[in-house]
Amino acid sequence: MIKYLFILAIECLLCAWPLRAYSQQTSSEYTQGLDGDIGLGVNYRPEIGRTNSSAARVVPYANFDYGRLFARIDTFGVKVAPMGYGDLELVGRFMDDGYTPASVSGALDARKSSIPIGFGTLQITPIGGMLLNVYRDANKSKSNMVDLIFGEQLETNYVVWYPQIGAEYRSHQYVNYFYGTSAQDAAMLHSAIYLPGSATNLFVDLLAEIKLSGNWYLDVNLRKTWLDTPISNSPLVDRHTSSTGLVAASYRFH
Repeated sequence: MIKYLFILAIECLLCAWPLRAYSQQTSSEYTQGLDGDIGLGVNYRPEIGRTNSSAARVVPYANFDYGRLFARIDTFGVKVAPMGYGDLELVGRFMDDGYTPASVSGALDARKSSIPIGFGTLQITPIGGMLLNVYRDANKSKSNMVDLIFGEQLETNYVVWYPQIGAEYRSHQYVNYFYGTSAQDAAMLHSAIYLPGSATNLFVDLLAEIKLSGNWYLDVNLRKTWLDTPISNSPLVDRHTSSTGLVAASYRFH
């Protein structure tokens, strides 16, 4: 599956690249000062693995550009060089995917949150946007991750909608670290040892920006993810889908 994600993404970039010369506004025209939204919100994200931790957290909200620097809710980075309808970017992502699996037979080892660092691009083309990010976990799993998203912008009087579809690839190191079970884990869970392979999860996402008053906005983000079988078949997981949500109030800077 990962091969097809890369082929699709590369084809999109190749289609965008020749049209770069015809764009009147180039990616090198970076914003001067802060341009975008900063606020505070509540994130609802139940863990995929069984755990006793809370699913709701108060989180900062950031969706802005500052020269070459940018923040996109949970992704942060710097634009390195113009490419196609966007830029080549160095990126990092806040995942908060660590958890301690629940067990009635004893304490299982905690899974430490990923620290994804890599490169990617956001291409804003006349027919929609495409985001491709490739990461390496700098923390415990030492895994590879790929996020590929296609989206569109739909505007009404007071609401701007951003419907998106995408796929997220997680290498076998990631899936095994977070959802695999060792002999010790299996004994506590009264199950067989589980050594899963890589996984590709598909998802749909909808972000709505609702104008409140002046420069104040209400931001609502909903996502539904279909878990690939190497994850959903884990004895640490009790679901086949995952639904998450974010509601935030933000102030828009220009």
